[in-house]
Amino acid sequence: MVMPAAMADLCPQCGADVRASGTRCKSCGFWLPAAPAPRTGPPMPRPAQPRDDSRRVTIAVLAVGGFVVLGLVAAGLMVWLRQPATTSAAPGVASAVAVPAASATPPRLEPSTLLADARREASAWRHEAMLVSLSAGPLDARGVAPGGKVEITYAKPSGARITGGAEAGSERLALRTSGGPLTKSEERTGKGRVAPEPNCLFEDAWAAAKRAGADVNAGLGIRYLWNEKYGRPVWELLGSDGQVLRRLDGVSCSILTR
Repeated sequence: MVMPAAMADLCPQCGADVRASGTRCKSCGFWLPAAPAPRTGPPMPRPAQPRDDSRRVTIAVLAVGGFVVLGLVAAGLMVWLRQPATTSAAPGVASAVAVPAASATPPRLEPSTLLADARREASAWRHEAMLVSLSAGPLDARGVAPGGKVEITYAKPSGARITGGAEAGSERLALRTSGGPLTKSEERTGKGRVAPEPNCLFEDAWAAAKRAGADVNAGLGIRYLWNEKYGRPVWELLGSDGQVLRRLDGVSCSILTR
């Protein structure tokens, strides 16, 4: 503890004046406590803590790098814009446009599907119209060959009987196609018989004929109509000369032998 100035001038043991005694009392030899050194000036300020400038340096480096990158991008963009366009077509020369190649062969005809379309046309022509015949050819292994023809004929029964085998009137509606929609024409012809629509479809009849040995490369044709001899509708397999080669039942697709 620092003693007051008045007490520091006297020996704490004997009370003698010790201002000129130094470190020991000249009277009793008492070791005097050290007095604090007098202050001769204003208090010294604390030394300033060194500042950490690493963060500022990092931000400055990133900013400079960003400006450099932006400058490079701008320079590259200016160079690219100054280059002449190489993809534009030359003046007076038409650009080539890819056009899908047309199909080499027309779509195949499907007689069973066409029969449904023909039925609607015939009903609009005469509500009581009935099928007389269906013919298709030439045929290949898959059905009607490309470029082949389908013809479907309807007529109005001439009498009260409207079942299969009834006599057909002379007015006929012929529907034909070699590809595309059916074309219609009204015709007059001789006697004939109406037939119920086939229970043995075209595809089934042709498959049965092939199983029986029909030559798929001979350009054969096929025809559906009422056969008075058998008293039922039949499919007739025709040679290229129109000769009947084989007959199939129009209901069961079985080969007729008699």
